[in-house]
Amino acid sequence: MNFAIAQNPRLQIRVHGVDGSVATFTQDEPAFVKRILADCQNGHLFSRERITIAGQHAVTTFVASKIARIDLGYERFSDWKLPLGIEDIVELTEPEFLYQGYLLDLEHLDRRRQQLTMGDCDVGLVNIEMAGGRHVFLKIESVVGLPADHMQRIHSFLAAPSLSFRLEGGGLAFVNLANAMRFTVYPGPPEVPTDAWSAEQENGRDNENHTQRQPLARRA
Repeated sequence: MNFAIAQNPRLQIRVHGVDGSVATFTQDEPAFVKRILADCQNGHLFSRERITIAGQHAVTTFVASKIARIDLGYERFSDWKLPLGIEDIVELTEPEFLYQGYLLDLEHLDRRRQQLTMGDCDVGLVNIEMAGGRHVFLKIESVVGLPADHMQRIHSFLAAPSLSFRLEGGGLAFVNLANAMRFTVYPGPPEVPTDAWSAEQENGRDNENHTQRQPLARRA
């Protein structure tokens, strides 16, 4: 994997623990930056037992299973690998997520009956709740394929060890899906698993203690 490294780059690494802690590191040596970027995209970032970051004066080791996500603040990534059939994945703030979800509701009041043809661009929102209660709000643009391909794509997301996406402020993030408690997709796909339970979430609330996190306005 070849990354185009700008002259005098500065990479900021933010390691988020499942306990809410954040540790920040920086690197501006091109060779080291290139190695870190490639290492993060090898698909097995969180599969290893530990992740070690060595500085001039200290060495910090993280237990990979206790990491919620890693953010890489960097000006430009030239070779970010997206999953098959995905055009873009970007993180949204919660207010932007709610707003765009509201627009989706207005545009597709009955999305399950909407007819999309192969090759069309489809937009969906995903709310990932992590261990500890933090949420990751994503906007995903994909190319419409066969129904079987759509379900396979969702299953691939759930089974993958990590998921990478763009940060609105610039850079990439890698979330450890082993620490994901729940995935909620808006709007729902035209087809659902045959073993899925049929029920509506009351008022879109997570529970009585999280009324502030109502994902989307209730559909008409």
